[in-house]
Amino acid sequence: MALVDIWDYVRASGDRRLRQQGYVQSGMGIMERYRKAAGFWAPHLENNRRGMQRIVDQFGEQRGGTLLILGVGRLLDVPWEQIFPLFERIVLLDADYCVVPYIERLISISREKNIPKPVFEIGDLTASVVDTAAWAEHAIHAARSPVAAAEELARGFDQAATPQAPWARAYSDVRMVVSTNLISQLGYYPRRHVQSEFRKRFDQSFEKYDKAATSLEKYFDRVRARHIFDMASQKSAWAYSSGDINVVTYQLSGRLTQNLLTEAVPPNAGVTLNDKGEPVFKWPVEILERNDPLNGQKVRELWPHGSALSVEKWVWHIVPEGAEAKYRDKGRIHIVEAWTRKPG
Repeated sequence: MALVDIWDYVRASGDRRLRQQGYVQSGMGIMERYRKAAGFWAPHLENNRRGMQRIVDQFGEQRGGTLLILGVGRLLDVPWEQIFPLFERIVLLDADYCVVPYIERLISISREKNIPKPVFEIGDLTASVVDTAAWAEHAIHAARSPVAAAEELARGFDQAATPQAPWARAYSDVRMVVSTNLISQLGYYPRRHVQSEFRKRFDQSFEKYDKAATSLEKYFDRVRARHIFDMASQKSAWAYSSGDINVVTYQLSGRLTQNLLTEAVPPNAGVTLNDKGEPVFKWPVEILERNDPLNGQKVRELWPHGSALSVEKWVWHIVPEGAEAKYRDKGRIHIVEAWTRKPG
């Protein structure tokens, strides 16, 4: 892990709940994983960059308006030097306040001198999940038993609102709104926080309590639907949203080498999709597990009826087998879906 990342983490300050719930540390984790497997990530990152570039190519020489990037991360998949100068205002939103010094350093050494000074909005860009996870933590520790806690959590998750995000009404001149690698993550850290607090309090698995666990997932369904609706509400803006719709864990078979990082990265990071949307690997593999990070939701159905949409799909080889201690004898790919919506 780079010392500058650690320094950013140590000196970062802001809403303490963001650190407690894992958002701040997540950025360091992303960079650490990327640095280990940059070549395997490259096709995924380039696909996102290409999708955004196609949008701004429609602008011609016209400059102005606001660019919103939701869940900015480390700008790994954003062609920021090419697109930032086309806007009058750049608004970067994230729950990790370490993105601020990182991106400021990035821009300061850029040769592109026409980049507007970014506006950072650090916090919960759903205006919902951080508060809900904090409430759940309190309910868990106030309950006398795991059964009582699960009942209270189920009631709370069923009633949890998903209000309009402040960013969705803050700017009247939004020209482009971007959300990459985010929609499946909107529930990831709140879920993990609830599960962790429940286990620490009662030494039991939260998932054992089906009603509470189901209520939590239905709440995240509403969060994701609200996220896409808020993007779509920017009617005069182009919208670009990408995210994983399927997670596949695999294991290499019939090979002596079990660390793909020791080999040259093949085209498309070694995985493509066939006509049925199934992954096709360069190597013989055994599929160990499949997971749906969207709980059965279809992103197409979240966009308002009549939206002018185009879609692409590809594979993100996020963890090649052997790249990490947890993945010494297996690897993981994400099947990604990207949606572009024209204004109107």
